[in-house]
This record gives sequence, structure tokens and C-alpha cells, in this order.
Amino acid sequence: MKLKRYLLTTATSALILFSTNSLAGREGISLYYGLGAGAAAPQDMSVPADLTGLLGANIEFDPTANIELILGVEEDGWAFEAIASQSADVGTSLNGMDYNLQAVELGIGYRTIERNDRYYKFKYSQTDADFEFSGGGTTATAETEGNSFTVGMGFRMERDERMEVDFTYHDNDDTQEAIYFINMRYLWGGSKYQGKTL
Repeated sequence: MKLKRYLLTTATSALILFSTNSLAGREGISLYYGLGAGAAAPQDMSVPADLTGLLGANIEFDPTANIELILGVEEDGWAFEAIASQSADVGTSLNGMDYNLQAVELGIGYRTIERNDRYYKFKYSQTDADFEFSGGGTTATAETEGNSFTVGMGFRMERDERMEVDFTYHDNDDTQEAIYFINMRYLWGGSKYQGKTL
């Protein structure tokens, strides 16, 4: 009997602890959307000729600015998020050849408890990143995919508005080199903050 009481007390205490450390004050399932802007920096890589049909050389990429559209569904800090991004045309080490980067990202993320209107974010995603090359009357596309890992910090702006600053490391399966993203995202909707009145 003593063991049963001990296990019941332990289980009850654990449940109370988990509930107070979950995203306390959050609502149920909610939809959010947003816009993002930032920079993408592909590392120097050898793009296989079979990916583009034209390119097989080692290429150095200039960093590029990108914009994003974001759509997500979240509950108690967990979120399923979809992002589509498009970058500007910038140069490469190939004479007269520019590139832009188009990416689609589907991932699952977690946002920690908000304290002092701030929280942290961790996310894992599957990402398709297509390099579109153009210049000298030639166009080619290198379609790549891989896994992305994101860490970030969020700030409560209004009751149902948030701003996030994210760093993403995209591990590219096709080129064996990484792509780095730094983005600022502004989100509307989603879980409203239920603490002090903003």
C-alpha cells in the first residue's frame, strides 16, 4: 500500500509539474501565418552536372536576400509549419552566371514558455531547395533536398502577433554542402498570450 501511495504521489506531482511547464495559458489548436525576410548563404559547392545538365564546376555563391511566406498550425507550443521562400538573383564565380534560390520547407517545431514576452524556438524540417542558374542566354536548375535545423528567439509584439529571429542550417543531401539562412519573421494569429494585458 505504501508503494502504491508513493507511485500515485509521484505520478500526480509529475503531471502537475508537466502542466505548469507546458505552454501555460495557451489556447487549443490555432492557425497562424506570416511573412519573413532575411539572407541565404550557400557554401561553395560542386554542383553535379547531372543535376543541371550544364554545370559541373566548383561554384562560389554570393549571399542573397530572400523573402518568405509562412503558414502554420500549433497547439501547446508544438507547431507544424510550411514555408515557401524566394531569393533575389545574385552572382556566382562562373562568368556571367547568376543564381536564385527557391525553397519549400515542411517542419515540426516547438516554442518554449513565454517569459517576459520572449520565448525560444527549435524546429526540424524537410527542405527542397532549387538553384536556378541564368546568364549568357543559358538557364539551368539544380534541384536539391535535405534536412534543416532551426533555432530562434521570439518576441511577443501584440496579443496575437509575434516576431521571430531564426538561424537555419540546411544539410543538403545532393551537394554535400550546407546552406545557411538568417531570417526575421513576423507572425499573425496562433496562440494568444494569456498572461498580463499587453
